[in-house]
Amino acid sequence: MPLRLDWGLFQQAVSSITNDAALKKKFDAIKKLLEKNITVRDFRAYIAEHSTLLSELSNVALFREKIWKSYFKKHESQFNGLLNEYDNVKTKRKQIEDAARKEQTQWEQAIALFNDRFSVPFTLVPKNKVDVALRNEAVLDLGYSFHDDDDSVAVEKETLMKTLSQGERKALYILSIIFEIEVRRSAGQETLFVVDDIADSFDYKNKYAIIQYLSEISEGPVFKQIILTHNFDFFRTVESRFVGYDNCLMATKSKKDVTLYKSFSSQNIFIKVWKPQFFADGRKRISCIPFMRNLIEYTRGSRDADYSILTSLLHWKSDSSTITESKLDDIYKRLFPTITGNYSNPGALVIDLIMLEAGACVQAQAGANFENKIVLAIAIRLTAEQFMVKKIADAAFVGAIKRNQTTALLKKFKNDHSGEIDAIKILNGVVLMTPENIHLNAFMYEPILDMSDDHLRHLYTDVAALK
Repeated sequence: MPLRLDWGLFQQAVSSITNDAALKKKFDAIKKLLEKNITVRDFRAYIAEHSTLLSELSNVALFREKIWKSYFKKHESQFNGLLNEYDNVKTKRKQIEDAARKEQTQWEQAIALFNDRFSVPFTLVPKNKVDVALRNEAVLDLGYSFHDDDDSVAVEKETLMKTLSQGERKALYILSIIFEIEVRRSAGQETLFVVDDIADSFDYKNKYAIIQYLSEISEGPVFKQIILTHNFDFFRTVESRFVGYDNCLMATKSKKDVTLYKSFSSQNIFIKVWKPQFFADGRKRISCIPFMRNLIEYTRGSRDADYSILTSLLHWKSDSSTITESKLDDIYKRLFPTITGNYSNPGALVIDLIMLEAGACVQAQAGANFENKIVLAIAIRLTAEQFMVKKIADAAFVGAIKRNQTTALLKKFKNDHSGEIDAIKILNGVVLMTPENIHLNAFMYEPILDMSDDHLRHLYTDVAALK
């Protein structure tokens, strides 16, 4: 039987508890809640008119369920229609997702190309492929699988980056470039790419991988490239693979300007330039000395007599000031028996030619000046060592030096002449700057082209002033 609220009886009950302080306090709290705001007051009024709801409120969850069921029952046809539509959309969504899983997106093409071309200790895996295909997410989320021999493990990017070398991290950056290129290639979008030292820090395998990729994109009509690099080996490889000699330029920067000029002898400068002009061009003749010494070391060993003579033209020895041009010619002909010819002044001293050409190099125009750097570096070292040998004045000590002569002399000089601060500063520069400009590192001469010759000109002037 429905329960009806008798407000008079309710007021009488309230009056009966007013004399009980504890009950009155609790009642006042309840009353305050019931009159807290207009919504609660409306709810109280509604309950007063529909007292049958009070029993339902003892289980709010069940009451909510009954209400929803009543809504569904009242709108049963619309609800059934919604269910049918949901089932249809669910089936279509599954079909779309299945197709998306099979679809190779441009990102995946870029990832596949990256995994195939670049040598890194990880493999990239797309994680949210379906959402990207459905346009639910704009950016592909990559997973990383680190591998070592036959073992592999999934890792987070932050953890992976801590284990990679600088070159490997840069290779990962290349992925975004590949993606951008592939998008533009698919769209046939004409693009000029400025590629600046892209292979810096790469090992040779990855360096050649990016060169091959740049070569491939150059074959189409829509892409043009300006490739900048400090890496001479990269420069030579790009020139030989796809750019061509006529399109290769070198740049030098002075205090006043930057000069561009056509590449010179990017392929085997010793064979194509120095060797044919050995007897005619003094500067190229001097530049051949360290290269010839390398060849003799490789073919005959460092105890060979010709090796010792050439060493005396790179370090100040007891016989450095007596070696004639005819001796240098003889060494050259023994190294290359089919070559004929002689220097124009066979009785002249090689040391005099070195100093003469070094003075001319100081006055030369700005440029890459490959031979100039070698000549200046040789002259700087010989002059500096001659100065230290004279100051040290200990022939036995000097004669006992077997290797790293400049460093050994400087150490002795610092010990014996510690007060000559300015000279020591200049001589430290000799040790620091000349080796890479003299020793061509077994046919590799990249370091010597990476630097201007301005610093060598200044250093030669400073060293010459020590005398």
